[in-house]
Amino acid sequence: MAGYVSSRITKDIPMRKGFTKAVFDVFPLAVSVFTYGLAFGALANNANHFTWLETVAMSFFVLSGAGQFTILSLIQQDAALWTIALSTFLINARYIIYTLSVGRELEACRRGQPLWLCHVITDESYSVSMMEAQHGKLSVGYVAGAGCTVFLSWLLSSAVGYQIGEFIQDPARYGLDFAFTAAFLGLLVVMLKRRSHAAAAGLAIAASVLAYPWFGTSGAVFAGAAAAFAVGVYAK
Repeated sequence: MAGYVSSRITKDIPMRKGFTKAVFDVFPLAVSVFTYGLAFGALANNANHFTWLETVAMSFFVLSGAGQFTILSLIQQDAALWTIALSTFLINARYIIYTLSVGRELEACRRGQPLWLCHVITDESYSVSMMEAQHGKLSVGYVAGAGCTVFLSWLLSSAVGYQIGEFIQDPARYGLDFAFTAAFLGLLVVMLKRRSHAAAAGLAIAASVLAYPWFGTSGAVFAGAAAAFAVGVYAK
């Protein structure tokens, strides 16, 4: 029994270290997430008239900044349910690639752990996790730490943003509408380390710009992701 307890403690120490390291690594990005989470909460309140519970529940179960902003926009335009569902799927389809990519770098883990880890993988947690993977196998603790930090930041900011939404009638006036874009630009700059990365980014931008007039935001995001993915496959 003593040997079993000692073995568990030995295994838990690296996991806790990985979790703590991830929290510090992803914290600057979590701050930016909090900023545009405030914008989301404010918009959900004063533009879409969601309840506080509906706003927090969406952030808890969907956990997608781009997807949730798109949902708000489409609801405001009285879009059909299938349009909202399809658009959200297209925008969030990149998480399938993220999960597969992280899974390839993840160390051996217990059954069931990948299921809940998938839910907390975001653009921010994915970027720091893949940079960490350059130093060796990813620990479950690291991926969990990065994902949970961003998740908590998004959840809290959505709740707080809803409350202050009564006082922010126009989020664009304070630049909150650009916070989401700024965060993604920051992630892009950090990830550009090779010519193939720059090529993927350039082709993704071109594909998105060309697709937008015909297919809107959802189609542009999907076209950009597909173009970048194609460059990645070719580069490999």
